[in-house]
Amino acid sequence: MQVTVVGAANIDIITKSKAKIVPGDSNPAEVKLTAGGVGRNIAAMLARQRVEVDLIAAVGNDPLGVLLRESCTAIGINTDAWIIKSNTSTGVYLAALENNGELYTAFNAMAAPESIRTAELTKHKGLIKEADLLIMDLNLSEKILNLSLELRDGNPVLVDTVSVAKVPRIEKILDRIDILKLNRLEAECLTGITLDTKERVKQACYNIVGRGVKRVFITLGMAGVCAADDHSAIFVPAIPIVVKDVTGAGDAFSAGIALHFDKDLRAQAESGVKLAAEHLRRNA
Repeated sequence: MQVTVVGAANIDIITKSKAKIVPGDSNPAEVKLTAGGVGRNIAAMLARQRVEVDLIAAVGNDPLGVLLRESCTAIGINTDAWIIKSNTSTGVYLAALENNGELYTAFNAMAAPESIRTAELTKHKGLIKEADLLIMDLNLSEKILNLSLELRDGNPVLVDTVSVAKVPRIEKILDRIDILKLNRLEAECLTGITLDTKERVKQACYNIVGRGVKRVFITLGMAGVCAADDHSAIFVPAIPIVVKDVTGAGDAFSAGIALHFDKDLRAQAESGVKLAAEHLRRNA
């Protein structure tokens, strides 16, 4: 299988408080700096599963960009199509975690992926059109999302919504998306439905499918995932894990459903849950 990912590659700075976070105060914490970005994370997890992956990403012409590219190449991601920006810094994601590993708050500076121009992407139209699966994250501008879909010419596309703030970018292109992965908050934003019961989660899934998406996956943390197509909606339970750090778990789920994008709905959902659990075990 050959997969092309178009999305964010950035540096993650993850801080984890040693005690419950006290707002407005200086909290003792552990800090780590790693390669990240939703697109990059999905590509990395697929590469570790021995999938052939091309990543199209934009980074700054700076030391962080060099470090990021070298780390991707080292794990088998093809970075030949990277777009190096001389006037934009490499993206940074900063997350503050509670002492139990749950996300307290996060910030992102994603000017690089949002600055990709149509001419820069069109140079790589072969990678986009000919891949078995195209994966995009919503760190991309609406113009680049639309161009990618045009270049894809109807072949399978998986989209990861990334964050609530970026969900509106897909409002007008839902009917061109084959597979859509969202978390609870992102699904509430897209549908306007409060997902406080299983029935409402199903209702949200059917709302999204009814707007043209072929398959939708809503991740619900330790409550598992709800997956739906135009035939049915199913729940797949999470695998119990003692969580230390949730960072990247959603990206691992997206990689898991990408691995089995051509399988039935349940097999695809179970693959996502399995890969997310494996990722969380490594972080435990």
